[in-house]
This record gives sequence, C-alpha cells and structure tokens, in this order.
Amino acid sequence: MSKAPTHRAEVYGVGGSGPNLVYVPGIDGSGELLLGTQQKLEAHFRVTRFCYRANGPVPPEGDTYESLAATIIEGFDEAGIERALVLAESFGGAVAVRLALDFPERVAALAIVNSFVYYEDKRRLAISRTALSLIPSIAFRAARFLFSPALMIAPRRDAKAAREFRRAPLLGLDDGYIRRMKMIAGVDFRDELAQLELPVELFASTHDRVVRSVPSANVMAARISNAGLTLLPRAGHVVLPLDDEPWVERMQALLTRSDLAN
Repeated sequence: MSKAPTHRAEVYGVGGSGPNLVYVPGIDGSGELLLGTQQKLEAHFRVTRFCYRANGPVPPEGDTYESLAATIIEGFDEAGIERALVLAESFGGAVAVRLALDFPERVAALAIVNSFVYYEDKRRLAISRTALSLIPSIAFRAARFLFSPALMIAPRRDAKAAREFRRAPLLGLDDGYIRRMKMIAGVDFRDELAQLELPVELFASTHDRVVRSVPSANVMAARISNAGLTLLPRAGHVVLPLDDEPWVERMQALLTRSDLAN
C-alpha cells in the first residue's frame, strides 16, 4: 500500500454558487492570490480554491506533478465536484495541465495564466532556489511586502491590488515553496499536449518578469488543438486581481465552450 503524499493540494475555501470553477494557485501555494477577483467570480460560479501543504520528508522519487494532480482529485471528491472549469496560474498551470491529462473526465475546460509546461532557464532556477534557501523567512516576508507588488504587478498600476497583495496571508518561504521550485526544473509536458481535447484558454502577460509567459503560451497554443491565446499588454506576472481585466466574462466565455454549458 502506497504512503500518502507528503506534498499535497488541499481544498482551502469554497464560496459562491453556480457552475464549478476550481482555482489552482501558483508557487506561493496559499490559494489567496485571486484577491478581489474571488468575490467577482463567486457571484457567478461555485469557486473552490486549493492550497499546497508540505508535511513530511520528500519521497524517494521526489515530489511530482502527478501526485499533486491526484490530490486535487481527492479534493474534488471532498467538495462534491464531479466536473469543473479549472483556472490556474504560474506553477499551478502545469499542475492543471497534468490534472487534465490524467483525469480528463473531471476537467471540462482549462484557463491557464502566465504559466509553462517546460522551464528552459534551469540555471537561473537553480541559483534562485539556492539563494532563497539561504534567506531568513523574516527577510523574505519583508521583501515581499516592500518590493513584490512592483515586481509582480508592474508595469500596470493598480493600487487596490497592490494593497491587497501586501495584506494577503501567503504561505511564505517554507519547505514546500523550495520543493515546488525544485519540481519546476523537471517539468516537461510538451509532447503530451496534443492529447488534450478539452477547451483551453491561455493568458500571457507581455511584461512578465517571472515567467517567459508569451513564448511558453505560444508553445502550448501550437500543440493544443482547442486552445485560444489572449495576450495581456503591459501586464506583469500577477494579473488575476487586476480590476481592469474581465476575468468573470472570460470564465463565462470558457464555460460556453465546455460541455458544462449544456
């Protein structure tokens, strides 16, 4: 009998009513970064937010996207979700792609924001992981408060989103964060993308300083038969909380392309 995974995706919150919309977070793993968009979506959808938890040693085979995807399905069962639209950003985009590949009967459509299924700059990733592992948590939290809105949201100006980002109770620089960074180095689902037959909408910011979002989205769009691509001009890595982005309308449009609309 296999042991329970020590790095899991768990249901963090459920709100609203309507068609099921599942949010898979980025590397911070808190499930908090929808910010004000959460309430907007909950007016039209039953929104289930996931978070990541790392408790226990890394398994011998390492943490895997397959394992995280399987624990999301456990969360589907826990929340009574038979089939859902899935909205995922950054690190969570690859988790959501794995979810759709492994459990196509549970995913009606995908919305992938500023993400990737292959990370080219492994040297930069290794340097970042090493540097972060040496930074005290208190210094990381201070830097996030002072500098992250400018790094993550700019060049767009959204004072409300910046304030909410600073106040959000993110998980911080814990063991799980470093483990997720290590997972990124090994991800490569490019050759499997042609297997996806569900509707997919890709969103990529033109001024993303964290992920090469536009080239990564182009790779995915070229290999997924039923994919659309929306470029977000002058937007940074964090775009879901921005007031001037019509995320409700985009999710409603994706819903009409899925079998959940029938």
